[in-house]
Amino acid sequence: MLTNLWYVVLPSAQLSDGLSPVQLLGQPFVAFRDEHGQARLLSDVCVHRGGSLSAGGKVGASVQCPYHGWRFSADGVCTHIPAQPHARIPLKARVDAYPTVERHGWIWAFLGDLPEAERPPLPALDWVDDPAVRVVSGHFDWDASWDRVMENGLDFAHAPFVHGTTFGDPDHPEIAAFEVQRQAWSGQAHMIMRRPVRKGWLRRTPTGEYVEVTTVPGYHFSGPCATLELAPRAGWTIHIVSAHVPVAANRTRTWWMMGRTFLRSPLFDRRTIASNLRIFEQDHEVLRKVRPERVPDSWQQEVSVKSDGLQIAFRQRLRELEQHGWRIDEARLAREFTGRTACVVPSPERRAGGAWAIEEIPLLDVTPQRS
Repeated sequence: MLTNLWYVVLPSAQLSDGLSPVQLLGQPFVAFRDEHGQARLLSDVCVHRGGSLSAGGKVGASVQCPYHGWRFSADGVCTHIPAQPHARIPLKARVDAYPTVERHGWIWAFLGDLPEAERPPLPALDWVDDPAVRVVSGHFDWDASWDRVMENGLDFAHAPFVHGTTFGDPDHPEIAAFEVQRQAWSGQAHMIMRRPVRKGWLRRTPTGEYVEVTTVPGYHFSGPCATLELAPRAGWTIHIVSAHVPVAANRTRTWWMMGRTFLRSPLFDRRTIASNLRIFEQDHEVLRKVRPERVPDSWQQEVSVKSDGLQIAFRQRLRELEQHGWRIDEARLAREFTGRTACVVPSPERRAGGAWAIEEIPLLDVTPQRS
């Protein structure tokens, strides 16, 4: 799990006037809207006695802890201590507040301390706001790590075997050669997928025929998102984006949206949603049993081939980001912090210095070791 990336917190429509508890990167957060309706995200650990802010309530524009009534403004600063209303509030009486953006129907939060100019961009998902595209959405929970789930979405060689009853063609599993286009925070490839032609209302009876479909899978580290664009027939386009958010080390929540430029009546939505969830369920049956649970650190622990090119590009960039010192040290976290010491993902305000009551989450040390 990495810090210093944008993560999807919630769909905008799910954050109303109350407080919403959210778990990201194994840590608790509280999401809410301020007096202007802007989405906000704070660490969910009160610096006084460790109360859960999300279990409290909103008082005006502030979040009030349910334990002793301490109030924190949208920037994380304590504004009121009921037991000592006239005393000076300690400078350390503040919680981490994280930058947020609402775009394409989702609330994105930057979980890290990088200054604004150094943060990655969000993915371009303009089709979500296009009135010519009918969009449906939902979520799916995995008993699998975010990196395994992400790679699965980039891997079309598994489709004939895992999705042979939906869109994969077991009789034509070959993957034609393709090139991967890499950018600083994303990558994509143009592939040709053979889709079997099926008949019947549920389209589950194979006819023995197939069609070739131009398919563009990709990844973006903001979200983190797996994207897909395909043209099932002339004039038809399907867009899919899946934000695979690490809830904990081996638990992932996927927020997804799927858009279609055809059959745009709401009457087709239920079938579209059911089909998408069925594909996730088929993937989950495999991913919850893979070993190791996480993508291996060493290239020598798995065998890769050319058809794995997009996953390889994702892994290489993932390793580069880890070498920046952004990877959470989960072993140390479990050994030294869990149940003993609260910690938080550091927010940008920490770079300004000053005293903080709660320690920063431990990150893997990437300092080269002297021989």
